[in-house]
Amino acid sequence: MKHVTKHAMKHLQLPSGLQSGLPMVIDDDWSTEQVVAVAELLEDLLHVIHSRYQGKLYAYWEATRITQFEADSPNDDDEAVPF
Repeated sequence: MKHVTKHAMKHLQLPSGLQSGLPMVIDDDWSTEQVVAVAELLEDLLHVIHSRYQGKLYAYWEATRITQFEADSPNDDDEAVPF
């Protein structure tokens, strides 16, 4: 009987920031073809989601994740900064 090792990606920082939920487990014995097929499926899914919901996604991310700040105007006379 073949022993299959699975690695839970516990230390991986996910883009969503989630620290719990579904475990991200990938078998060590995936073939290159399997990896490519899954990666292409995920890329296609992301493309479809972005095509349909891009405006809503960016509005949500801006409201919840993007830090807003005021940039210094180019006319500021700050002599303390040499660059």
